Amino acid sequence: MASKSLSEKSGVPAKSPEAIPDALLGRVGFLLNRGAQKVREVYQTALEPLGIDGKQMGVLVVLSGKGSISQHEIGLCTHIDRTTMVALIDDLEQKGLVERQEHPTDRRSHSLVLTAKGKELLPKAHKLSEAAEKNFLNGLTAREQKEVIQLLRKLILSHFAGDTHRGTP
Repeated sequence: MASKSLSEKSGVPAKSPEAIPDALLGRVGFLLNRGAQKVREVYQTALEPLGIDGKQMGVLVVLSGKGSISQHEIGLCTHIDRTTMVALIDDLEQKGLVERQEHPTDRRSHSLVLTAKGKELLPKAHKLSEAAEKNFLNGLTAREQKEVIQLLRKLILSHFAGDTHRGTP
């Protein structure tokens, strides 16, 4: 008897259009990309009642943690390009969640701050996103969930945070 493919083991018949070929299920790039696509979908659905998405929440989290900083600094921290960042900040400002203020040392730049509405929304967003993450990871044991987070964190820090954080779990 032939062994089942990875897709079949997950309950998807190998011949169905949804079946992912085993060759892709063994590729890091595919797995990370597909996982990222799915988690974005999960976040989008979870945060929809608040009128924000995952990128917008990321900006709010950065502002909450770092205080008043420039749009450029947020972009560096979140790895969001300048054009996308401008649109994100414009949208968050229209929603009354952030405010642009004069930068204290650079007249060409603005500092961004969370508004009272933004500060009020953030705990709700955290609660919804935590539930979404739990749902996304529900196919793993608690130990596996921690391991995935530790491994992804180590991988991201080794590629994006510079030499001082290499390998930090």
